[in-house]
Amino acid sequence: MFHLRREARFPLHTADRSEAAGKARDIYLSLIAAGWEATLAKFKPEAVAKPEICTIGEFLADVRKRSHLKPKTFVAYAETLRRLVCDIAKIEAGLKGSALRAKHDLVNGGNQAWRAKIEAQRVDILTPDALNAWRNQFVARAGSDPFKRKSAERSAASYLRNARSLFTRDIVPLLKVALPPNPFAGVRMRDPGPQRYHSGINPVWLVGCAERELREAHPQQFLAFSLCLWAGLRRKEADLLRWEQVDLANGQIHVRRTAYFEPKTEESQRDIDLAPLAVDVIRRFKAQSRSEFVLEGEDSRPEAVYDFYRCDRTWRDLHAWLREKGIRDRKAIHALRKESGSLVASAYGIEAARQHLGHRDIHTTSAHYVDKKMRIEVAIPMESGAPFGRSSVKTPELPLPATGSDSPSGFAHQVYEDAAEFSAKKGRTNR
Repeated sequence: MFHLRREARFPLHTADRSEAAGKARDIYLSLIAAGWEATLAKFKPEAVAKPEICTIGEFLADVRKRSHLKPKTFVAYAETLRRLVCDIAKIEAGLKGSALRAKHDLVNGGNQAWRAKIEAQRVDILTPDALNAWRNQFVARAGSDPFKRKSAERSAASYLRNARSLFTRDIVPLLKVALPPNPFAGVRMRDPGPQRYHSGINPVWLVGCAERELREAHPQQFLAFSLCLWAGLRRKEADLLRWEQVDLANGQIHVRRTAYFEPKTEESQRDIDLAPLAVDVIRRFKAQSRSEFVLEGEDSRPEAVYDFYRCDRTWRDLHAWLREKGIRDRKAIHALRKESGSLVASAYGIEAARQHLGHRDIHTTSAHYVDKKMRIEVAIPMESGAPFGRSSVKTPELPLPATGSDSPSGFAHQVYEDAAEFSAKKGRTNR
């Protein structure tokens, strides 16, 4: 077919003369209306040269080389992107058993082969339609159970956010590889809502159990428990806390950047006030310690690009102990930090809890970390003089631990006294 001094052949793929004539007519009309490039793309796509787009492997290598991302952050984002590409390209379709598990084989080359298949894909395999379809299929696999479905929505949103972080305006202009338009620009990032903390912890009872069961038999677990509940430390913060950061004279812990520890954010660097009995507990451990770190464990590995914990055995055992005590959170140790923030918020307000926990944004504290610790009720006087509803509802009180030889000692009483003081202050504020 000849048009505008250009000629090309179009296969009609039919032996029927009338059908061939119809196809030839459509091609000619397309040439007149849309021009050569659009017509070739529609009727002879194999003749259209594909733009040179880099592969997933080339893209990740360039991001690693030129971006500002920390090594650990890059590894996390890259793994998420590989997960998306693996699903969209259906690389694992039809695999079962050992063939499917081979991607976890770091010794015999299974993981390397799995990555090679993914990284050979072109980046333009990621399109808004493909990413939206992936999210919908990921959530659909959770079925109709509302809890599983909400969990899947949060996981899908997290995967998409992490992978999208590799395509931001802070990174893409620095790259030298050829990229398609941002595939995440057309992805509807649905917010599944915050995963709000709902306390299942009675701090008085839990501290009493820790004092009875951990203090003498498993002292390192008891110390780790105390740092997370009383100081609200993240596990990494407690794991790499050094004695020079503990000010026993002023009853404070100073979370700072060190040669071994990089804070999660700048706001994570903070001064944490400790209760007097918490100071006494830490002081006893310091008197016996021969390490520069508060918790005993292996040597630090600041170069690790995965979540390495010096005190991994201690954390695993403490997690199991908390599970035995009824804490069902997936991250049981992190629940101690959330409970610490909730107690501070109840006593001193949400901003004090933000500072205590070291959050950048108060929304994070409110949405994810703080649970209501006091009753908030509407009391409407009735003509009889009795407040509406008060005749049948009693305000619960924290049980005061006994002081006998078989009961928790002053450490648990300090929690009770703190909680009682929190309630009193809150009551005065409400009035």
